[in-house]
Amino acid sequence: MMASASSFASRHGLQSGIKGGDGAKNQVALAYALFICLALAVLHFVADGEFSAIMTMAVMSQSLAMLLLLLQSLTSGSASGISARALGLEALALCCRLSSTLWLDGYLPADASGDWVFQATDICTLLLVLGLLAHVLVVQRSTYQEEEDSMPVLPIVLGSVVAAVVLHADLNSRPLFDALWMAGLFLGVLAVIPQFWLVSKTGGRIEALTSHFIFMMAVSRLLSGIFMWHV
Repeated sequence: MMASASSFASRHGLQSGIKGGDGAKNQVALAYALFICLALAVLHFVADGEFSAIMTMAVMSQSLAMLLLLLQSLTSGSASGISARALGLEALALCCRLSSTLWLDGYLPADASGDWVFQATDICTLLLVLGLLAHVLVVQRSTYQEEEDSMPVLPIVLGSVVAAVVLHADLNSRPLFDALWMAGLFLGVLAVIPQFWLVSKTGGRIEALTSHFIFMMAVSRLLSGIFMWHV
């Protein structure tokens, strides 16, 4: 009789786990579907198919990446596998970029998506990053892998700032904000490195949604790189 009860509980727990897994998959599918619909709407109705809209697609891809990582935190109830240091670098990169794009147009897409969609997407992404940081460092602190998430990020910040001061362009005609935008670009490219560090320190194990996050961040950087190459 006890064996039967144990068997029933095991089957019930397995079924609950399957249902939970299906729910998470549905949420991910919904996030991708929403992203595709919004991206197509912006590309067609706002940007009129202009090539410069690829920059807006890049920041939208980054926003989706952060949303997927937040879904991982919420559905798993754990901060395991999420690098707070990577998120901190992303937040700093976004702040540097917004310091320019919120009031200067030197580094905005030339199409209509640069009027407000580009900036609004970056603001939403920053809010997602700050929300994730709150979950990792406060709400789910007990599950945060602080010892493994130990990569020094100060050299990345200082290197990005120095490189930006030396290599920045002049599209804003304001050296400080040109340098800040360039620092944000460098920081954004390098921000994923602490995430890879954490993965390597935890034996190479990676959550499904973390892999989705890394993939969409790669898509974002690829789109930005394509735009920079052509201009």
